[in-house]
Amino acid sequence: MHNIPSIWFPTQLWIDGHWTEGDDTISVTNPADGKKIADVSLASKNQAIIAIEGASRAFESWGQTSPITRGAILKKIASHLLSDQERLARLLTSEQGKPLAQARAEVAYAASFFEWFGEEARRLSSRIAPHPEANREFHVLRKPLGVAGVITPWNFPLAQGAKKLGAALASGCTAVWKPSEFTPLVALAMASVFADAGVPDGVIQIIPGYGDPVGVTLSNHPSVRIVSLTGSTATGKRVMAESSSTLKRVSLELGGNAPFIILPDADLDQVAADLLESKLLASGQVCVTANRIFVPEEHMSSLADRLVIGLAEKQIGPGLDESCHAGPLIHKDAVDRLTRLVDQALNAGARLITENRSFESIPFANEGSYFPPMVLSSVTDEMGLSCSEIFGPVIALYSYSSIKEVIYRANQTESGLAGYVYGKDIAQANHIARRLEVGIVGINEWRPLKAEIPFGGIKESGIGVEGGVEGIDEYLDVQTISLPL
Repeated sequence: MHNIPSIWFPTQLWIDGHWTEGDDTISVTNPADGKKIADVSLASKNQAIIAIEGASRAFESWGQTSPITRGAILKKIASHLLSDQERLARLLTSEQGKPLAQARAEVAYAASFFEWFGEEARRLSSRIAPHPEANREFHVLRKPLGVAGVITPWNFPLAQGAKKLGAALASGCTAVWKPSEFTPLVALAMASVFADAGVPDGVIQIIPGYGDPVGVTLSNHPSVRIVSLTGSTATGKRVMAESSSTLKRVSLELGGNAPFIILPDADLDQVAADLLESKLLASGQVCVTANRIFVPEEHMSSLADRLVIGLAEKQIGPGLDESCHAGPLIHKDAVDRLTRLVDQALNAGARLITENRSFESIPFANEGSYFPPMVLSSVTDEMGLSCSEIFGPVIALYSYSSIKEVIYRANQTESGLAGYVYGKDIAQANHIARRLEVGIVGINEWRPLKAEIPFGGIKESGIGVEGGVEGIDEYLDVQTISLPL
C-alpha cells in the first residue's frame, strides 16, 4: 500500500553490537490498514539484564572518551539521519501512521538533537572554586552518571529517542533503549546508523519489549543510574516508584492538558490555521497539543466558521499518500477510547460543529484505526474532554468572559506541560503566559519545541528537562575534590 518500504535490517534485539533473537515476538502493523509489516523480537527480563550489563561494561571506556570525540560521533549520527531521511521517514510512517511530510520533519528534528548535543559535548567543563583555607582549592567536576535507561513512546518514536540518547551519549553515559512495542522498527533501523557513525559496541543497546518486564527491569536494576521516560503520567508514577528501590535519578516527560488561550485581539485566521496544524500533527496524539481551546464569547461563532472551512479542505488517509494531511490513530483501542470521550461530551451538552470523514472512501479504511477530526463547541470544564488528555484530533472549544477567569480555569488541572496564548498585544500575552502553570508557552506559535531550548513539565507532567544547555545536566553528577596547591 503506497510503497511501504521493505525492512532492510534484522528485527531482533541489538545487544553489544550484535543482533540477538528475543524470547518472544510481536507483529508490528500499519495503522492505516491493519496489515502486518514485520515480526519483531521482544526482550525478556534476562535479556534486559544482559543488555544493562553490556552497557555497564561499555561505560568503562565510553565515559573516559574525549568529549570532542563523543561530540563528533553524535554529529555523524545527525548527518547519517539526514542522508537517509526518506527511507527512515517511510518506515516511520508505516508503523506510526503520521503523514510522510510529518515523518520527514521528525527525522530532521531528531537529527537536530544529535547535532545540538554533539556541540554541547565539547562544551562540558569543570570549574575551580576558591577554598577558605590558604594553599588549597576545590575542583568541581561534572561526571557522567553511568547507564541510562531510555523508554520512548510511539507518537514520536525517533525524535524522543534522539532527545534522550543525544544528551546521554554527550555526557559520557551509555544507554539501553526500550522503544514502544507499537513502533520498534525505526529504533532498530538506527542500529546501523549508530554503528556507521562510530558508536562503540554496547554503548547503545536497543531492546524492544513490554513495560513489564523491560521497563520494570530498567527502573529497578542497580546498574542503571537514570531512567528517562516519555509516556503517560500513570507510567511515570510507576517508573518513579520502581526506581526508588535504588534511588536512581528519573527524568519524566508525561501527559499534558494544554490550554490554548485566544485573546479578544487575536488574529482568528492565524488561530484557525495553527489549531488545525496542531490538532492534525500525529492526528492530535501529541502531549503538548492544545487540549482546551478558550475562546472569547464574542468570537466563538467567527472562529467556528473558520475551522469548518479549514477542516473541510483537509484529506485524512494513509500517511504514505502524499495528499493526506492526517493519518489514523495508533490502534483501534485509541479509537474506542476517543469515541467514548466524545460521546460523553455530546451527551453532556457539547455540540458537534463539523467533522471530516474523508478517509471513508479509502480502500481498507475499516481495517485501519481512523478517527474523524472534529470541532466541538459548548464544551465545559466538567466534561471528560477537559479532565483528561484527549490525544486525538478533537478541537474542543470553551467560552470565557474575562482574562482573570481564563487564567484561573487554564490552571485548574494536575498537568503542566505546555500552553499557548494568541493575541496582538504581546505585553498582555506575555503577562498571561507567565501566569500559566506549564513548562513551555508558545505565544502566537503552536510548536515552540526546539533542540536549542529546555523542555519539561511541572506538576504531574514530569520531572527534569530535555534539550537546551540544561538537557545534558540530567545525565551528569557533580563531584568536588578538595586538594592542596
